[in-house]
Amino acid sequence: MTDSEVLAAISENTKEKPSQEVHSKDGIVVKGIHDLSVRFSRCCSPVPGDEIVGFVTRGRGISIHRTDCVNVISLPESDRVRLMDADWEEPADKASALYPAEINIYSQNKMGLLAAISKVFTEFNIDILSMNTRVNKQNLATINIGFKIRDKEELRSLIAKLEQIDTIIDIERAKG
Repeated sequence: MTDSEVLAAISENTKEKPSQEVHSKDGIVVKGIHDLSVRFSRCCSPVPGDEIVGFVTRGRGISIHRTDCVNVISLPESDRVRLMDADWEEPADKASALYPAEINIYSQNKMGLLAAISKVFTEFNIDILSMNTRVNKQNLATINIGFKIRDKEELRSLIAKLEQIDTIIDIERAKG
């Protein structure tokens, strides 16, 4: 299916069947389109609770982004027609549904900083999947951590607990 055929199908589906929805196995509802795979974008790592939008990709189905994703915000006007309404739905097994997330931690570097951060992740029973750490000449550490999380509320709780570490200056979600 070519891009123009996909866009024509979206337009057709949206006009003729406005109430039609597709439910993905990952707990996403995409309105107005069917028969395309749904995947989460890596650039903004949306988790349940985030406002999301679908983007019809070239040959890879629909990519789900946070509405505040830099890639969505900076889309050229010609590509905005490829955006689709998308919403979260309650997954069948919420306890086992995990979504990738990344945060950036900015902190004064000190002995035991990584141990303190790891302890918080252990308390929340969250497995760290990736970590990249660097310290500049002013002894400021930038730590990028990748992990899987259940939803935005669990992410907020994790960040609030991490912010209690005395040397941490700021924590933000990675933006790609």
